Amino acid sequence: MNSYLDEHFPNLKIEKPLFYNWPIGLRFEIGPDEIELCEEYFETAHKRAVTIFEFVFSQGDEIEIIYQQYSDGRKKIRKGNFIYKQISLKQKEQVHCSDIRDIYELEYKCECWKRLNIFNLKIEDIDYKNILLSLVNTDFGSRKPSMRGECYFINRTKSVILNLYDDRGMDVISATKESLLPLYKYKNEWLLDYDREKMNSVFS
Repeated sequence: MNSYLDEHFPNLKIEKPLFYNWPIGLRFEIGPDEIELCEEYFETAHKRAVTIFEFVFSQGDEIEIIYQQYSDGRKKIRKGNFIYKQISLKQKEQVHCSDIRDIYELEYKCECWKRLNIFNLKIEDIDYKNILLSLVNTDFGSRKPSMRGECYFINRTKSVILNLYDDRGMDVISATKESLLPLYKYKNEWLLDYDREKMNSVFS
């Protein structure tokens, strides 16, 4: 269904951890360990996420969003879902809904991941700051906004995929090393030390 991904990211499974699913990628520490869990921590995490997003996505870039959430087979992604409220759609054909069963490990046949592919977006169509904030808050029920499910931003112009998996970190992968080399240099100090050796072997 998604010929773009098949062409530029063959055999890639859109699931976490994205960094380990693809050979060319960066993994950033978003919520810094040196700051205790307080308002400053969340503000810093959100600022870092927005900074990286705005470096990767520019005016004029063609953007696709993949949003997916686990379902027991009955739960659906409804029109009132948080993700719909953050995106300005011009045509209903921009959204494709599907059931995905070839990601993660599903125990029962009725289980699946409900997925939305949202196409033909520009950066001005997306309230990306609010989406990123909701992902930073996702593991903290008392903080709003908060998002259920997973969100992947695809820059079709630059062949880059970005996933903020929670307050701790963000994965950014690309079809080519050249597309991520500027980001590797720009915020090298934010790279997750645990995976730094692997990243250095690709980009240094």
